[in-house]
Amino acid sequence: MLGVYESAAAILLASLVFGSALLHLLGRTAPTWLSGAVGFAALTVACPLLIRVPGRATTLSILVGVVLLAALVWMWRGAPVSGRKTLGRRRWRIRHLRRARVARTPSGAAQPFQRDVGVAAIVVVIVIAAASLPFAFNDSSGPLGEGIYTTGQAAQLYWTDWLQHGVGPEPNAVRFGYPTGPQSVAAAAAEATNASLLNAFNGLLLAIPVLTALAALAALENLPPWRRIAAASLTGLPYLAASFLAQSAFKETAMALLVLAFAVALGELGRRLPSGDNQPHPRRAMVVALILLAAASVFVYSLPGLVWFGLAVPIWLALERASGGLRVDVGAMREAARRHRRAIAAVAIVVVAVAAFSAAQLSGFVSKVGHVQASVGRLSSPVFPGEALGIWPEGDFRVVRGDVSGAYPAVALGLLAAAIGAFAAIRRRHWSLVAMGASAVIVYAGARAFASIYVEAKALAIMSPLVVLAALHALFSPRPRRDAKGAETERMLEDRERKFTPRLVLGGIVAVAVAASTFLALRAAPVGFDQRGNELQSLAGLIQARSVAFLGVDRFSAYWLRGTLMRSPGGYVPSEVQARPKKVWQQGLAMDFDTLPSGRLDDFSYVITTTAQYQSTPPPNFRPVVRTASYVLWKRQGPTPRGHIIVKGGTPGAVLDCASPEGRGIARRPGTATVLPEPVVNGRKAWSRSDRFDAPGTATQKLRLGPGRWALSLQYHSQVPLTVSAPGLQIGLPASLDGMYLTHRAQGAFWAAGRLRAKHGGPVTVTVSAEKPSRLQRLVGVGRQVWLGPLAATQAGSSNVPLRSACGRFVDHFTVRRGYASGNR
Repeated sequence: MLGVYESAAAILLASLVFGSALLHLLGRTAPTWLSGAVGFAALTVACPLLIRVPGRATTLSILVGVVLLAALVWMWRGAPVSGRKTLGRRRWRIRHLRRARVARTPSGAAQPFQRDVGVAAIVVVIVIAAASLPFAFNDSSGPLGEGIYTTGQAAQLYWTDWLQHGVGPEPNAVRFGYPTGPQSVAAAAAEATNASLLNAFNGLLLAIPVLTALAALAALENLPPWRRIAAASLTGLPYLAASFLAQSAFKETAMALLVLAFAVALGELGRRLPSGDNQPHPRRAMVVALILLAAASVFVYSLPGLVWFGLAVPIWLALERASGGLRVDVGAMREAARRHRRAIAAVAIVVVAVAAFSAAQLSGFVSKVGHVQASVGRLSSPVFPGEALGIWPEGDFRVVRGDVSGAYPAVALGLLAAAIGAFAAIRRRHWSLVAMGASAVIVYAGARAFASIYVEAKALAIMSPLVVLAALHALFSPRPRRDAKGAETERMLEDRERKFTPRLVLGGIVAVAVAASTFLALRAAPVGFDQRGNELQSLAGLIQARSVAFLGVDRFSAYWLRGTLMRSPGGYVPSEVQARPKKVWQQGLAMDFDTLPSGRLDDFSYVITTTAQYQSTPPPNFRPVVRTASYVLWKRQGPTPRGHIIVKGGTPGAVLDCASPEGRGIARRPGTATVLPEPVVNGRKAWSRSDRFDAPGTATQKLRLGPGRWALSLQYHSQVPLTVSAPGLQIGLPASLDGMYLTHRAQGAFWAAGRLRAKHGGPVTVTVSAEKPSRLQRLVGVGRQVWLGPLAATQAGSSNVPLRSACGRFVDHFTVRRGYASGNR
């Protein structure tokens, strides 16, 4: 976890420093916690543009480091007092930290900056600790959501590794213009901290809710410290944000950050400056911040990301104009434009340059947006809209409403809090919150009408932090003062507190419910295990920049084998290599040497298979180089003999049925068949328990075996280590979600599960025992599940026989004498 926290700290530090320096440079000199979101937006725009320079992520991390150091020095020494030069020199003064001792609240009242830093520090610790719970509960720092929620992170890691190092062909998604803003930030963080890319991505997932909570602090300045801490922390990681974090979904949480920060910045822009405020150009800074936040959405969410802001701005303008808060003075605007002409020109140049650099990529991806919108992801039904309110009594956000006990009281409480928040925002003329909230609702309605259920879920997740912020802000905020001067008698204070107490109590109830819902989502978050991934990484270190065919089932294999020229019949990432027409790979099937045509095998210098015995034998020109607990690395030596197979699925072979026309045709050919002892295979329904059960627990089945030595191979997925036992056998299998897909649980690769000796023919009982969850997991109610699939028993020994003698035998593959035509490849 150290690499995760180092990466998160690097992203947070860079975001806060860059945001503060940029706002200060533009004229917003009073410190604001909105700077973190502004800095993150700047990084999200700059990093994907700079990561393609020579040296890739190394050069990018150096450039970011140099600019970061320059910004720190600039702020330490102090910015120029004015924009003018005096006697040919800028007048500098060491006063940034001294001036930062006071932070201005919306009303203009001074608040000690030291206390503000303390509040922010507590919020950071709370959100980081909460976001870290899935790793603690799973005792792993692997990929969040692997197998159970998502496998999308596998593609993100592969694409980002290419951006980071540029090894191998450019991934199709990157070439098409898939937005890579946060990914490039993660690559820079990995390079700067020397962390793995997986740790850097997990650090990014932790940093985003922290920045969201800090942006919320900027909108909660009128709250007492502990209420402010509670409201900001819960805004940073409400239920749906936690649910999307649980599946490594950083795009949605990053968009939620940008949407919330845009609302806060829009409010800053429309706020009247208090008397005595001596900031040079705070409005100019907010205008640029708004442009930057909107631009960052393109690098996070592509062009559809602009919809939230394109709807919110005109709504805000209309509300401000209707309430008299916005007065258009054309002459003043012209004068302001003249005074800020340099800043306007600089911003325009940057916007045009960014648009020019990214236009080609974006235009390629826009044509793919329709395909993305049609995808349902891992959802079988729409996500209930009430989950966006932050209160939901079910850890898995995909469970339909009718199956959730307590759903209606939860929604009623959430609706009440949201209604109070909306009413308070309208009453207090917080038009920025109203406008952005209305925009989010319109986007969701549009997604519900025209897009897939997965896009609907994304729209709800992006909306959720804003809804929680508005609700808690209204419930925790004291009632406004009664008279214009702010003077109150003792009786007025007592009356105000008496009326405020019920609302504060309701706010406490809502806060507890939001926190409990977030905890349920984080407790249910699955995390992948890295033992087998580490084995693949060790093999990748031996064959850097060499071609290798991966014949296992693991969507993260492209990342584990980074640095190699890896391809797989499983496809996904990188682009798949074509399998045999007679053995096309499908989700849930295993792979082996026979999955690829002989000619395709010659395209690779190496092949990686699992160590399971239940698979096809290797061609004679492949020799084992390294064997780990789970995998074998094979090296090709010379061309591969052309072989053929009988039609089969994911099995190592098939019985040659010479009673069928196809079988008789094969048997008549002049050639040789490689035959194996026929395996004994029981399906997953043969287990004494269902294919899924909770740990601790055991499941048994009987295999009818003949006398001799047998090797067991098992398809499984498990969140705890397993023990396979039989007479004379006891072997441990690691916890593994490798290759898991929700619709094909306990299917995929076969794994070696030990060897046994059957002295006499007959049934042999095989038992699989699931280890007891850890004490922490049992304490907090973290469920650990096991999925068991088919169990195969095989005997060693292959032989080559003439094809005419292979009838009724289990044929692995066969060769035909040269010059004899055959189509069964």
